[in-house]
Amino acid sequence: MFKRIKQFLDDVRSEFKRVQWPTREATLKSTYVVMGLTICVSIFLGASDIGLSELMKLLISN
Repeated sequence: MFKRIKQFLDDVRSEFKRVQWPTREATLKSTYVVMGLTICVSIFLGASDIGLSELMKLLISN
C-alpha cells in the first residue's frame, strides 16, 4: 500500500513539472476579469431583486 502511495506522489510531482504555469501578469489580468464580472453580475442581481420586490409590493397591495 505504501509503495502505491509513493508511486502516486511521484507521479503527481512529475505532472506538476510539466504544467505550464501562468505568468504573474496573466494571473492578475484573469483576476481583474473575474472581479469585474462578479461586480457586474451582483449589481444586476441586486437591481433585479429590488425591482421585482417593488413589483410584488405593487401587486399585493392592490
